[in-house]
Amino acid sequence: MYKYCDVNDGYLSLHDCYAEKMRFDKGILSFELPDGFWVSKQHPQNESGNVVRTDYAQVNYHIMYEEIDGITFYIFKEGKNGKVIREEWEAENFINAVNNGSFRVEFVTQYKSFQSVLFKCLVWFEQEPYHYECEIILHTDKEEYEWNQLRYDCTW
Repeated sequence: MYKYCDVNDGYLSLHDCYAEKMRFDKGILSFELPDGFWVSKQHPQNESGNVVRTDYAQVNYHIMYEEIDGITFYIFKEGKNGKVIREEWEAENFINAVNNGSFRVEFVTQYKSFQSVLFKCLVWFEQEPYHYECEIILHTDKEEYEWNQLRYDCTW
């Protein structure tokens, strides 16, 4: 259980944050972020005057109709002759790859529209090629950002 839960990301950012665990349960896709996420200086809980990170945090996306089909993962790999190949991953396979340590997900950019979120990400490996570009598309109508403490020693 977390002390704080925001349902609006207006003062929050996942930019440069890493998900190292994921789960899909009862229609909710959850990302666990050991190093937390960013909280702007305008957030009511942030008394520092700086953008700071949270402690261990979790972000939950309520997927439309509670269907795993409302989640799409693409990984972009370099193919022959320098062409980029977009590879779609089954949601369960992507989640399992994160959970078994095959890679972790770094959030880079977020785009929102009506009941949809697109994340431009990187998936990071311990060996070459070290990373690939990735897209995560979620059909969602609710999000929750949960954490316990702000880390005033960790500023942007």
